[in-house]
Amino acid sequence: MVSTRAATVRRKGVTWAAVVAVGFALSACAATPSDTREGRLLKLADDVDQRGDHATAAAMYERALEQGEPSAELLIRLGNARLAAGEPEAAAQAFRQALADDLDLAPALLGLGTAQLRLGEPQGALRSLSRAAPELDSVAAWSRLGAAQALAGHPGRSVEAFARAARLEPRDLDVQANLALAESLAGDDAKAIAGMRRVVDSPLAEARHYRNLILVLVLGGQREEARRVEIPDLPASRRESLIASAERIAALPSAAARAQALGMAQASAARE
Repeated sequence: MVSTRAATVRRKGVTWAAVVAVGFALSACAATPSDTREGRLLKLADDVDQRGDHATAAAMYERALEQGEPSAELLIRLGNARLAAGEPEAAAQAFRQALADDLDLAPALLGLGTAQLRLGEPQGALRSLSRAAPELDSVAAWSRLGAAQALAGHPGRSVEAFARAARLEPRDLDVQANLALAESLAGDDAKAIAGMRRVVDSPLAEARHYRNLILVLVLGGQREEARRVEIPDLPASRRESLIASAERIAALPSAAARAQALGMAQASAARE
C-alpha cells in the first residue's frame, strides 16, 4: 500500500500587554522541552517507518499521541503505519479518529477505504474511496476506488476509476495491467487483451505481467492463445497451472467473485 499528510494543528498564544516580555520568556521555557521531545519522537518515528519497521513506528506514533494533543495528521501517520504493518482493523480505528472532526478529510478517507478493502468490506470501502478519490486525484486513490467498485459488483465503474489512474500514470505497467483486468471483468475482452499485449511488449515487463496476459486471454475465451504465451524463466508446466487457475476464475458466477479471486484489492494497494 500511495502516504499523505493532513494539515497540522497550530497552537495560538495570547499575552497581556503588561507582561509581554516576561510572558514570552516563561512560555518558551515551559513549552520548548516538551515540543522538542515530541518533535524528535515524531522525526524518529518517521525515519523508522521509512526504513520499513512499521510496527515499531506505529508504537512510537501512539506514544506521541499520549504525550500531546491528538491531531488528524498524527492519527493518519499512525493509521498508515498500521496498514503497512498488516493491521487493517487497528488502522481503520486510527483513520476514524482522524475523521471525527472533519468527515471530508480526504487522506483519512483514503486510509479508511484502504483498510476496509483489506478487511473484505467493499461497500464500506466504496463509500470512503468515492469521496477521497476526486479530492486527491491520485493513482493510489483511483486504483483503490477501482478495486472497491469491482469487488462491490460494479465492473463498468471499476474500469472508469482504473482508467483515471492510468491517465495519471500512463507509463506505469502495473496501473495499465489493473485497467486491463478491470476491462476483462467488465466483459471488454478485446480491449483487455490489447492492453495487456502492450504491457508485455515493454522491455520493463515482468513475470506478473505475462501472468496477467494469460488471465485475460483465458477469461476472453482464448485458451489456445494463452498456451502460446512465453513467460521468461517459467516452465511450460507452470504456464498450464496458470491457465487452469484462470479457467476456475472464469467459471465463477459473478464479476465480484472473479474480482476477489483475481486479488484486485491487493493489486490496487501495491502503490502506496
